Amino acid sequence: MGAAITGSSRHPLPLALLRVTLGVIFLVTWVDNLDKGLYGADGYEGFLEFLFAADGNDSSLSAYKSLLDGTVLQAPALAAGVQLVVELVLAVGLITGTFTRLLSLVAAAFFFSLVLAYFGGEEWIWTYVLLLVSSIAVFLGWGGRAYGVDVWLARTRGESPYRLLW
Repeated sequence: MGAAITGSSRHPLPLALLRVTLGVIFLVTWVDNLDKGLYGADGYEGFLEFLFAADGNDSSLSAYKSLLDGTVLQAPALAAGVQLVVELVLAVGLITGTFTRLLSLVAAAFFFSLVLAYFGGEEWIWTYVLLLVSSIAVFLGWGGRAYGVDVWLARTRGESPYRLLW
């Protein structure tokens, strides 16, 4: 057991609460996005356009918009479907503490993309910065080893490959 695992075993509850809170945020957002139709091609494309529109969020990172235009907006239905699945997997995995190390890194990348998407716009990006930092803290603190399925996986299967999954 490394220092990070030992550290989380001394005070596991705060780390577990942070991990579960991130999972609940993903779940609530997933349900809300499903209700708004954002996981369809039109809804997804409309949302991304809103981020950079002058009468929308008015984000200032035109280079990031160009990246999105050249990648995810080339196949918005596929990108929306991938996001639907990824957000649900993040929600369930973080709530249950399953594959927490990997999922917290994916969450950090997701929140970083939101920081870029909202940068310089109307929305207060510090919410996404806080979520990004929280995801990194769950990764560094081995958050799934605090009241999560990862505890059971570590006990029954030993360390995960590259110490990345649990």
